[in-house]
Amino acid sequence: MAGCLGSLSTDTDEPTDHIDDTDNESDDGSDDEDSTPPEPPDGGAVVFVYDDGPMEDYTQALPAHRRFDAPATVGIVSDWVGRADYQDNGCMDVEHLEELVDAGWEIASHTTEHTTLGTFELLKDAHPDDTRIYPEEIRHGYHRGKTIEIINDEHDFTRTVADYGTDGTGRYVEVDTPIDRRCLAGETIVRYPEEQMRTSLEESKRALEGMGFSVETLLAPYDNFGEYARQFATEHYSGVANARHGERVNAREGFDPYRTRRDYFIEYTDRESVTRDLDEIAETGALGVVGAHTFKEEVTEERIADTLSWVHERDITVLTLREAIERYAR
Repeated sequence: MAGCLGSLSTDTDEPTDHIDDTDNESDDGSDDEDSTPPEPPDGGAVVFVYDDGPMEDYTQALPAHRRFDAPATVGIVSDWVGRADYQDNGCMDVEHLEELVDAGWEIASHTTEHTTLGTFELLKDAHPDDTRIYPEEIRHGYHRGKTIEIINDEHDFTRTVADYGTDGTGRYVEVDTPIDRRCLAGETIVRYPEEQMRTSLEESKRALEGMGFSVETLLAPYDNFGEYARQFATEHYSGVANARHGERVNAREGFDPYRTRRDYFIEYTDRESVTRDLDEIAETGALGVVGAHTFKEEVTEERIADTLSWVHERDITVLTLREAIERYAR
């Protein structure tokens, strides 16, 4: 369900995923015109993608979007559905997600446990007998007991995560068994092994589909996504909402759904930056992808509605990520 905020009317284009091919062929065997994917909107489009599945998606984002008959996409951590101890108000349960879908929203995977999909270089050399490594990001350390892979041109070995923290050297990931070889900063990377990557992506999709949802797209936790993650994402998903974090505008031509640009529209930004990007989207017919964590204090129903009103003023169409991929990835 696409929301065209220019008219506040519902776009009646039907998705083509489940069309019976036998009903859409003409007498001469060629495909009917209806099987042709819809064109990108002339005035551009925006996708709103919300992270993590907190209750505020339901209590704040949904009411704001309903004012404008506009859909959105939510990245759901499959193990967190119905979780009571997340942030202040817990996570949405299946019934809440069903109501979002009934309102035209899309459910995307956000992995099974909100594990990073990133690959990070070491910032400090690691030496034999060290149990602490100092990568660019320590997000692998958030999940104790998981296996990480430590790789450079000479070595490729695994260790089990024991902890994470900060000391006089910097932020570290601690492993359960001392490292037995030298690993140089800038030449060594840390990542999850292939099996763990596939588990995070495949099992999340399967779990959400088992709850009754159609899941075709991915939202990468922590905005960590690169070439290593891309090879696994393409096995299970038609696109990634935040493959390239830090910019909102995706050019109308040559859009690659596995290299989607996304940035936030309330937190970490200002009105001038957002409206400038909306102007560019409207003028060029581009695709904007914006995100938010609705549990954050500054991300309120009114702030979301304000942004939707700016979209409305510019006659920009609001799509789900699935719909945007159908229109722009040609």
